[in-house]
Amino acid sequence: MARVTEPKAPLSPKAQDIYNHLIATRGRIDGMYRTLLNHPDLLEHVSQLGTYFRFGDSRLPDGLRELAILHTARKLGAAYEWVKHEPCARDAGIDPEVINELKAGQLPEGLSATQRRVLEAVDYALARVSIPAELQNSLEKELGLESVIELVALCGFYQMIAGVIFAFDVPLPEGSKKPF
Repeated sequence: MARVTEPKAPLSPKAQDIYNHLIATRGRIDGMYRTLLNHPDLLEHVSQLGTYFRFGDSRLPDGLRELAILHTARKLGAAYEWVKHEPCARDAGIDPEVINELKAGQLPEGLSATQRRVLEAVDYALARVSIPAELQNSLEKELGLESVIELVALCGFYQMIAGVIFAFDVPLPEGSKKPF
């Protein structure tokens, strides 16, 4: 098992400051963030981007962001990300049937045209190929260029998180079971 041990108490002053900030903004710290406490400088930057996407001035509407995260998690087989974001998707108003179909690895039937285009763009981003101009132009008209850029960066961010989680065998949150 490649699991990284959690840092020993007391934390370094920088790690403690970051830990306190994450607790204040998120209510708790677990998973990948706990693992990255072993590298406070990196954690600081990673957590800033994560906070921006989830709690900051992100241009993507919550529902589209969470839909994109769930789709990314399912495509990557990233159970941890799925478990953490399924409740967020429900809170953001994503239809439970859409969530169940995504979990089953299906393209959901009940998507709006915008949601369908977002998932299509996620597929291109995850495949590391160019988004077709027609799709990109449609999304830009609907959401704005900054949102389209954020969508692609969001996919990369959650790929990075999945990489850390897989590489260091970060366990699912306590009490959770594998969703797929």
